[in-house]
Amino acid sequence: MATRNAYEIPSSTQPTKLDGSGQIEPAWLQWMQRTHNGAATLQQSGITADRPTTLLWVGRYYFDTTIGKPIWLKSISPNVWVDGVGTVS
Repeated sequence: MATRNAYEIPSSTQPTKLDGSGQIEPAWLQWMQRTHNGAATLQQSGITADRPTTLLWVGRYYFDTTIGKPIWLKSISPNVWVDGVGTVS
């Protein structure tokens, strides 16, 4: 079985994605929340002290206004942020 990722659309037999009581199916609700969180991280920026500490994954983007450039998370434990040429920032 292939590894699922956070953005793989859940399978459903109901085209409206609603359960019997008219509520969004839990799998679809979780998918929408993950998609929203992922999109929100693409807009994040701030000072070095405010770098994200949650919703972390290798490759996560952040624009650091203190150093004036975009950075990406290279490792999670410990958190290591690098710039576009790989310099630890």
